Amino acid sequence: MGSRGALAVLGAGVVVATYAAWRETKQKDAEQQAIIQPAVYQTGGAKAKLAAMQGSGGGQGGDLKSALVGWGVDTLFGAIERGGWLGGGKSSPGVGGGWDIDRVPGSANTNSPPASSGGKGLGGLLDLIGSVEAPKGYDQVYGGTKLAPPKPITSMTVAEVLDWQDRSVAAGSASSAAGKYQVIRGTLRDEVRNGTVSMNDRFTPAVQDKIAVSRMNYRGLGAYQAGLIDETEFGQRLSMEWASLPALTTDRKGRTAKGQSYYAGDGLNKSHVAPKTILDHIKGLF
Repeated sequence: MGSRGALAVLGAGVVVATYAAWRETKQKDAEQQAIIQPAVYQTGGAKAKLAAMQGSGGGQGGDLKSALVGWGVDTLFGAIERGGWLGGGKSSPGVGGGWDIDRVPGSANTNSPPASSGGKGLGGLLDLIGSVEAPKGYDQVYGGTKLAPPKPITSMTVAEVLDWQDRSVAAGSASSAAGKYQVIRGTLRDEVRNGTVSMNDRFTPAVQDKIAVSRMNYRGLGAYQAGLIDETEFGQRLSMEWASLPALTTDRKGRTAKGQSYYAGDGLNKSHVAPKTILDHIKGLF
């Protein structure tokens, strides 16, 4: 083996070892977030929510430099993990779409950029979606449920929420939607399979926000941030994830979008947001 080959092997070994250490650190951080984040979320607005998701301490100078380095490492190894290139487990597609290929590796992960003020940024978009999907907040469930959850869902584990959702549907409920972003059971199981959350995680505000950002990633947030799709296309994809948002091109039946939900006519869903409003919030991501 020549010197170049030896260097390549050595370099690959360093990458693999560093990746293994990164995964162990992320797992430990996730365990700590389950304890730390809920208090931050309940006392702050959108900016505090996104700061908590980042693990941001709000420092300056050296802290900012460290944060940028950490973001770069998360970007690289997050892409490696999602791709399954080092055994991290390739993400499986979510429910109802086939756009995972549009996600630009690392350009938008659950360690999202901080929200800007005035209802803009990613936090503003999260708050808009939550305000129309579940005006009563993180403990809200589908209004027509035939079986109420045994306790507030923010105090339940993901496994307990899934169990309740299954029993609710078995009891005749038309939907299993739960939480601020009205996550249905199929989507929640996808997020467990993808590693966004675990069955033992509590369904806290922090975890619900994390799931929502993951769903945005799945629907093309990274592609939009990279300029591969425009705000209309991204908004259309979001309308397929959240039925309270308006379709922007056509609905599920192929009808021209005129402010109706993508799922208009299904007897369950209708849009509660004007097309201009969602487009303004998407443009406000930059």
